[in-house]
Amino acid sequence: MVKKAQSLAQETLDAVRPAAGSAATSVEGGSWEKCPSEEPGPDRFSYDYGLRLDVPKDSSRRVLDAAKAHFVKAGYTLDAPDPKVARVGGTLPKSQWWVGVGVQNASSMFISTGSGCVPLSADPRSDAGRS
Repeated sequence: MVKKAQSLAQETLDAVRPAAGSAATSVEGGSWEKCPSEEPGPDRFSYDYGLRLDVPKDSSRRVLDAAKAHFVKAGYTLDAPDPKVARVGGTLPKSQWWVGVGVQNASSMFISTGSGCVPLSADPRSDAGRS
């Protein structure tokens, strides 16, 4: 799942790169989270991964438009727009994977990916789950 998250973030970065220009990027990190579950069976976990792009807020509209065009072309189900939040996002077809691009602050933007809750046979945060 880690590689999938990184791949989706990279695909999105590649799609917005013409609009973002030569903006520096950095990994914000990845993290596992145990999902609440009331169902018997294997535990469910989600994985989130993020990148930061050094794009000033006044240049962000071009990047958001490029991200939205990428999501539409790739067949994502787009999130409903929220006029209070400067971001676009969507869910991959036939998948729980979500990808979003948004304004983080006055000087940077983010690309975020999330797996949704999936059943795993071992806790991925432990040594046993990583093997």
